[in-house]
Amino acid sequence: MILSGCTGVNLTVDSLLAAPKLTDEQSQIHAALIAAVGRNITLKYPRGGANRSAYVIANVDGEPTEEALVFYEYTGAENEGVRVNLLDRREDGSWYSVREIAGAGTEIDKVVISAMGSGSDQDILVGYQNITGENALEIYSYSGETFQRIGADSYSLLETVDINSDGKEEIVTIQRIQDSETGTAFTKAYLLRISDGEIVKDDGIDMMPSVQSYVKAYKGRLKSGDPAVYIDELDPDGQLRTELVFYRYSGLQNPVRLRAEKMAAMVTRPAGYNCADLDGDGVYEIPSCKPMLGYEDAVAEEQVLKTTWSVYEDFYKLTPKISGYHSVADGYTLEFPQRWTDTVTVKTDADTGEAVFYKYEGDINAEMQELMRIKTVRKDEAEELLYNGYRLIVSSGQIDYLVKLPTNKREKLILTIDEVQNNFYPITN
Repeated sequence: MILSGCTGVNLTVDSLLAAPKLTDEQSQIHAALIAAVGRNITLKYPRGGANRSAYVIANVDGEPTEEALVFYEYTGAENEGVRVNLLDRREDGSWYSVREIAGAGTEIDKVVISAMGSGSDQDILVGYQNITGENALEIYSYSGETFQRIGADSYSLLETVDINSDGKEEIVTIQRIQDSETGTAFTKAYLLRISDGEIVKDDGIDMMPSVQSYVKAYKGRLKSGDPAVYIDELDPDGQLRTELVFYRYSGLQNPVRLRAEKMAAMVTRPAGYNCADLDGDGVYEIPSCKPMLGYEDAVAEEQVLKTTWSVYEDFYKLTPKISGYHSVADGYTLEFPQRWTDTVTVKTDADTGEAVFYKYEGDINAEMQELMRIKTVRKDEAEELLYNGYRLIVSSGQIDYLVKLPTNKREKLILTIDEVQNNFYPITN
């Protein structure tokens, strides 16, 4: 359902020159790059982050004109890795290559352009993926016609955020560390700043042990308004768990690790139930799950789950915000109104894939009264369904969410279309 903005296919400079979506400005950059390094290159595309192009155009030196960063590798050069080339403009508007630098990996994880130092210039952060498993971070600066590497580190996860609300973004990294003497592996979160052209790194804080992999990080805030990073990860059992990192008392804090005996179970649930900012207020909700009515004794693979979304508050507390049905496959949550509590259950229609909501009367296998059904379709498939009695809940990108309500409204549990729309949350992250 969610289409990526990049592919795993590396395109040559020559093929991109002929691509119809290439702009005039990019064509000029192409020509300047080829003049500097030759045609024997393959462009490299960042796999994550906001900048997904092999050509990142931004003002990184504080002057009126923009610069371009281009990522590529030399064709046929085995394991030599990614190169980054900074190009600038002359007074006549033509582009020229300032310098090429060898990167620290064979693929690009993400590219971030942000002002993190004390001056007005933008800092250039490039995360590289390599065969060692741990990603490599390199930070570059461009000032006075000098393009240079000013620092490097490693990370498993990286986000840039003004975590301490000082008006400048900092770097929050999650890093796996192995004790050289004991061989013990552990994970820490670090806060990195750029000061006087150098990386300043704090002592770090402990993260939960035995993480199988990090799924995703989300920049948001706490209910108090303070900035926070929410981190979804897979634990050793393949369950999804959320940690959150924020700044307090002159350093990073992680309440899940600090009170793991209390909080770990509260933030752990089946894989696929990622945390989300359901209502767009910047505060991410963390889901927890239990069997829907009638599924209490079913095996885990056959259970339909009721999901409660909670927000973190101080003193290691999660406060429930909404509760209802969450579809991992179709990317939405339906909040149950109060009158549905302990009354309504859900089954999946095996033929249509729809979520069907029923009045529960004690036996999930008995015939039950249908209250409504929700179907997720592409926009070009919606017209026929709308003609056959379905109604539009909401559109999200190229996806339409539709509902079919019974025509007999004598049952008080049947929702109005307004109730459905007001209680429906498409998941966009």
